[in-house]
Order: sequence, then C-alpha cells, then structure tokens
Amino acid sequence: MKISQMGEFGLIQRIRSSLRAFQQGAVVGIGDDTAVVEVSSGHLLLFTSDTLVEDIHFKWDYTSLRELGWKALAVNISDIAAIGGSPTYCLVSLGLSKDKETSLIDELYEGLKEVASLSKVGIIGGDLVYSSVFFITISLLGQAKREEIILRSGAQEGDLIYVTGELGTAAAGLACLEKNSLPIGQSVRESLIERHLKPFPRLREGQEIGRRRIASAMIDISDGLASDLTRLGKESDKGAVVWEEKLPVAPSSKTVAKTLKQSFLKWALYGGEDYELLFTVPPNKRKLVQEELDFSCSLIGEVVDKREGISIINKRGTRTRIEGGGYDHFSKKDDSCI
Repeated sequence: MKISQMGEFGLIQRIRSSLRAFQQGAVVGIGDDTAVVEVSSGHLLLFTSDTLVEDIHFKWDYTSLRELGWKALAVNISDIAAIGGSPTYCLVSLGLSKDKETSLIDELYEGLKEVASLSKVGIIGGDLVYSSVFFITISLLGQAKREEIILRSGAQEGDLIYVTGELGTAAAGLACLEKNSLPIGQSVRESLIERHLKPFPRLREGQEIGRRRIASAMIDISDGLASDLTRLGKESDKGAVVWEEKLPVAPSSKTVAKTLKQSFLKWALYGGEDYELLFTVPPNKRKLVQEELDFSCSLIGEVVDKREGISIINKRGTRTRIEGGGYDHFSKKDDSCI
C-alpha cells in the first residue's frame, strides 16, 4: 500500500503499532499532543516537535522570515498548552540553501526570540543542514505536574465540549492573503492575516484548565475542528455532537466567506491552524467553567457514545456526520498549501 492511500494519520497509527514495545515506561507515547515521561515523583517532562516546510506549510509570497520564526515556535508551544504544561527549552533545526543571505536567518531568529520571550522559552541549540527546500524544525521541551496534565483520552459520555476563541479565522486570513482585492476594511484584513501568520498559542488558558482540573480531555486545533475532534474522540473511544449555531465564528470571517462565496462553516470545521484549545468538561463542572475561568470559551457540543460517530446538528435539528477532514500531508485529496 502506498502512503497516499493510507494517509498521514493512518501512517501514524502504523508507526505507533510497530513501536509499542519501545514506548514502555513513558507516561504518554505516540497519540497525544506531546510525549510525556516521568523524571521524578509527580514531575513530568514533555516532548514535542513540529516542522514547517517551504511551499507546504508556508509560501514566501506572503510570509516573512520573522513571521515564520514566530509561527514555528508558536505551534509547538500550542502542543504544550494542549496538555496543560509549561514550555521550557527548544532546539531549532534549519534546512538551508547556500544562496540564503545571513541577514535573513537573523530575521528568522528575531521572530523566534519574540515568541520565546513571551512564553519564557529558552533557545539552546539545534542543527543546520543543506537543503534545496527551506524547512525549520522545532523540538520543544516542557514540564508539568502529573495531576495537572490533560490527555486526549479522558473524555466521557455526557461531557460538554468547549473551545477557546474563534474558529475559521486562520482560513479567512489565508483567503485574504490569496485575494488582495477583497472589499473589506484594511484593519479587518490585517487582523485576519495576523491570525494566520502569527498564531498566538493558548498557553495561559491551557495551564489554567490543567491547574483547576476542569477538563477531562483536551487537544489543540491545528488541522481543523472536525479533524481534531475526531482524534480526541478516537483516543477517548467516544463520539461527539456539535451544535452548528454555537460555533464561535468571527463576523469578519463570515464577511470574507460571503464575499468569496465560501462556507464559513467549512472554514470553522476544516480550515485548520486556529490553534485554539478544544476540551471536554464533565457536566458537574460546567459552573466552574462559567465562574472560574478568566478567559472566553464557547460550549459547542456534547460527548456521546462512539457508535454515534462525530456529527453536527444545525438549527433545524438536521444531524449530519462529520468526516475527519482537515489537512493531511499524504492524502491524494488535498495537496494545497495550508
């Protein structure tokens, strides 16, 4: 079977199955936002890594080196946030062609240092290799207390489903980058573009959710709500129902979608790169979410029996199954740059 037939997530499962014996002793291995090992009683070390590749994850037509440096580290910090942890140190590996100006690499590191300073992350090493295609790989370490980590696998039937922030804004920002002549205000345009190029990881929010032990499961939304909810459901062995009218979509995103005759609902479900947190909460803790969390989040659905799958209900009560969707590096169906 070819990789294109299996897809990215099928390939991950294949690798995961072959490495079960090599994950013994880890608190969390393949299948969550970060790997987790215990270094002392109750104290956990977190590992995560992500790569951004030229013309796959970004295009030079509208991405500066500074923005790329920011995003490369931010998406890794988002993984640490999704487990309720704190990032500590990172390594930066670059694939470079020989004709790159050294000043451009300085610019890349300015973006890295900017988000690292905000999140208190040390940059302590990495690797440089020759490559005809530019890429950047961040390997990020973090830490957490055992009682505060939140995995993808803890959701229970009847739990409520919440998301932070708004969905579909990164997809709307990408649309603005690709269509320069959209008849929208400049400030709205710039705001949406920034959400795409410089996502801000929900680190404080993830830590607060973990510290207060409110959530039963959590994941960050990197590949789209539909895809990441499907992953959470699979790890928890549960299904989910999402209420369409409750999805938090910014009016500006709806405006851009309407202008382009696109579906803002599709952007919310499948757009990806929002880097919001998706988490489930036991019903008896709903009041804690409303009264104790000092950031905005939206109740969008409910965890159900796995036999019901993942579905969405519109305001007329029509229920539709949601396909996993989202971005898949190896799928034949989607070769677009995200």
